[in-house]
Amino acid sequence: MKPRSIRCMKFFLALFNIIFILFGLILMVISVINMRERKSKPEHSSLSRGVLSFLLTLGFGLVVTAVLGCVGALRENIKILYVHVCFLIFLVSVEVIVGVGGAVLSAWAGESSELRIQFYKNSTVDDENSNHEPFWDNLQSENQCCGVDGPQDYAILDRDIPASCCSRAHPLREGGARRHLHSTCINDKSYYMRGCEEVLRQKKSLKGHIFTSTGAIFTLLEIICIILALWMAKSVRNERRKLQQNLQAHFES
Repeated sequence: MKPRSIRCMKFFLALFNIIFILFGLILMVISVINMRERKSKPEHSSLSRGVLSFLLTLGFGLVVTAVLGCVGALRENIKILYVHVCFLIFLVSVEVIVGVGGAVLSAWAGESSELRIQFYKNSTVDDENSNHEPFWDNLQSENQCCGVDGPQDYAILDRDIPASCCSRAHPLREGGARRHLHSTCINDKSYYMRGCEEVLRQKKSLKGHIFTSTGAIFTLLEIICIILALWMAKSVRNERRKLQQNLQAHFES
């Protein structure tokens, strides 16, 4: 009968790799969905095509690595376990390099002025074919914000505060009811007071914290999996060596 330590390592190694397979598949599905959404609605996509391609490749690599880990653990194949460890070390190295590089670039680049440029283009350029106005209406309504720094941005440009800054007026179709609610909103000053830049910055910060925490936990699981795979490979080799020595001693006697 095999030692309990090897059976425990086999169980946890298989369990971790099943989790990696599920995570890799989810990552691939999310990347494909976002790629399709970026094709149909490029203005609504928050991730670039390069980032989505990287996540898709990372998900595929993770699935392949985890399958090797499951096979190596269940069959107690030392060579496959070592290949699995090499793949995991490579993935962890790439994740750490990309994570640190992304954080440094984000801190170095600072906040982009693209949102402010879009706002002033929307407010100053009169173009019937332009889609900047629908974009800003959706942005302000969905994020419950108004202007870049606040509703005062419209006053600076001598423009009326749009209905998308009013929670009750924007969902309605054009007509008397919408005009009445819009007028009441302006008179009562019940429109959104927060600027879209602040709201989007807070959302981006929250997503960044979630992404960083998830990445740190997942990287820790990968490191644990590397240690388990190496430990199991060493234990299996020692166990086989002992068995071989016992058999040799038995035949010699």
